[in-house]
Amino acid sequence: MDLVEVAFTDAGKTVFVPPGTTLLAAAGMAGVDVATGCTRGMCGTDAWRVDCGAGELQPAAEPERSTLQRMGTTADCRLLCSARVQRGRVAVTGDAVAG
Repeated sequence: MDLVEVAFTDAGKTVFVPPGTTLLAAAGMAGVDVATGCTRGMCGTDAWRVDCGAGELQPAAEPERSTLQRMGTTADCRLLCSARVQRGRVAVTGDAVAG
């Protein structure tokens, strides 16, 4: 199985995780603190900017998609509790709301 590299650029930490892992779980493995609320993709507390190529994350599904739309975030934002890695390298940068 090929592991996915997840880099938390602001924290200077990187972890390698199996495909299907949420970015929130990857953050926990890396020792990166993330403010969370419901952890079900509805509250939007864990919206962060994500930089990756096509297909490196699973597409946003409901309710994450609706939450991001309601929040008016940019296309590069995902909810860490919902976004799941698939392959390659994913860079997570700061808090999309505050940073």
